[in-house]
Amino acid sequence: MRSLPLFVAFTVLAAPGFAQSSAQLEDLKRLSIEELADTDVTSVSRRSERLVDTAAAVSVITDEDLRRLGVMTVPQALRLAGHLHVSNVTGPQYAISARGFAISTANKLLVLIDGRTVYSPVFAGTFWEVQDVLIADIDRIEITRGPGGAVWGANAVNGVINIITKRAADTRGTFVNAAAGTSMLGPWAIRHGGRLGGAGSYRAYAKVRFEDSHQLESGVDARDDFDFGQAGFRIESSQTAAGFALLQGDIYTGTTGLIDRREANLAGGNLLARWSRGAGTPAQTTVQAYYDHTYRRIPSQYRGTLDTFDLDAQHTRTFRRHTLVMGGGYRQYRGDDLGDGPGFFFEPRERVSHRLSLFGQDEIGLGRGFFVTLGSKFERNEFTGFEVQPTVRARWSGPRRSMWAAVSRAVRGPTRFDTDLRFRVPTGALLLTGTEAFESENVLAYEAGYRKLYSDRLSVDVAAYVNRYDDLRSQELPTRAGEPIVIANQLNALSRGVELTTAAQLAPWWQTHVSYGYHWKEMTRDAGSRDATGGASEANDPTHQFKVRSYINGGPFEFDLFLRAVSSLPQPVVEAYQELDGRLGWRVRPGWDLSVIGNNLLAPRHLEFRAGTAAELYERSVSVRSTWRF
Repeated sequence: MRSLPLFVAFTVLAAPGFAQSSAQLEDLKRLSIEELADTDVTSVSRRSERLVDTAAAVSVITDEDLRRLGVMTVPQALRLAGHLHVSNVTGPQYAISARGFAISTANKLLVLIDGRTVYSPVFAGTFWEVQDVLIADIDRIEITRGPGGAVWGANAVNGVINIITKRAADTRGTFVNAAAGTSMLGPWAIRHGGRLGGAGSYRAYAKVRFEDSHQLESGVDARDDFDFGQAGFRIESSQTAAGFALLQGDIYTGTTGLIDRREANLAGGNLLARWSRGAGTPAQTTVQAYYDHTYRRIPSQYRGTLDTFDLDAQHTRTFRRHTLVMGGGYRQYRGDDLGDGPGFFFEPRERVSHRLSLFGQDEIGLGRGFFVTLGSKFERNEFTGFEVQPTVRARWSGPRRSMWAAVSRAVRGPTRFDTDLRFRVPTGALLLTGTEAFESENVLAYEAGYRKLYSDRLSVDVAAYVNRYDDLRSQELPTRAGEPIVIANQLNALSRGVELTTAAQLAPWWQTHVSYGYHWKEMTRDAGSRDATGGASEANDPTHQFKVRSYINGGPFEFDLFLRAVSSLPQPVVEAYQELDGRLGWRVRPGWDLSVIGNNLLAPRHLEFRAGTAAELYERSVSVRSTWRF
């Protein structure tokens, strides 16, 4: 925490030297505290509601936050969220978690991009290196902390991340981004949008980036350089109550280096269609379908392909004191996972999975600002049959403040890691095996929160939680020589935490956002368990996280800072660290911005996470970026 005084002093000393301009003050109005409280979010209940009125712990990263802090990738964007733990693991790979259970294959967060679930049934997590959205096209990122299984289904155990891009009607014209720095070339991106006659709008984009390799803790080059390219489009009709339709898709390809000089190959694409009607009326209906294909190839280790088809329908109706949301869906996974090497493999190699779901949720107004929400998701999978994920939420909303509480159950369904994974030693003997008997992990979560907008210059948001986890994944040692370790469900956990978030308009030209999170967790074993890991392979979390974002305007210049402090990780040990990112922006003229962006400015290199035997350090970097809009 020694960097905090430096941060405050630098910010305060820099401010008086700036002259103000109406254009720059208008930019901070786009970030105004009152407008943020009135932001509409859709992730909590799968319907639009004001952020201040949600009965859940929610934070929003806006498009202006992303621009002001020079964000270039999705993980960088998520790092801005006050209570997410975001750690660089190896190369472009990240461990991202909410309310604990951070591992390199974190599996308790559900992630969506424009309603498409970016989920791997191999390990129930997200391959972050291939989730590459054009940052300038992001409208907002909604982060719900706490279970979301009642509306989103399995794997929304500790939270939901929903990345929502802008409408094509809002991105007409041409946008060009060029950037180069000490550790990355790019992103180089171009996007163009326009009208489709009088019926709608379109946009198309392409982007590439090239990241340098990092250094191992031993000082050896990790050779994990990353080259990635992506292109996509969006076509949509005009928005009317009678109907709205869109079609969008992306395609990507990339390579990442490995320590033994071989390259891993990544590729994929998706196509999504959505139709809705009744926007702004008491009865709204949405139907969505998407197809997603992914390919991963790690020489002499793994080759996997996954084809996903998803169909989802939802209807929202408001009548009297009720707001009812109900729907259902079907999803098919068709995976081919080849363990191409002497170590692990999957049995069976190919698996086709079918998921059916129904959900319903009713918010009931009881009068005098009191509301109760009852709902549940009913989901069927091929491993454990039907899973029920209910929630009960209550809130009271008054002028500029609200209080809420919730009790929810959510599950993480079995994956191929849990049921089909096999690991053999060079002699051919089986060392570890999954089992079809693996049950769903589950959590019973108790939450409460309070929000208050004291004026248009200050807001406070406090949330607290107690989570009880059962049937967590364990590694059961054999009882007889020659038998393998068996993946089972004999770990449990209890966690508690408090999350504090404030936003303050300290002056017309200066705004800050501060967050602090405390997280405590205890892992236990079932009676008779022979697990020797103690849960170390399932969770490695900091007790404390502290983050500060500061935005300063001055004439044609913008000066923005982002400080984060993360306490130590217990097992394997990672020392506490503090880091600072900064941006100096210059509006050369309308439509043309120049920025100098610094990342990890407090130390030449630092360690964020350990996974395996070769930990990587992440270095200080500086880049220059130019954006044009015309």
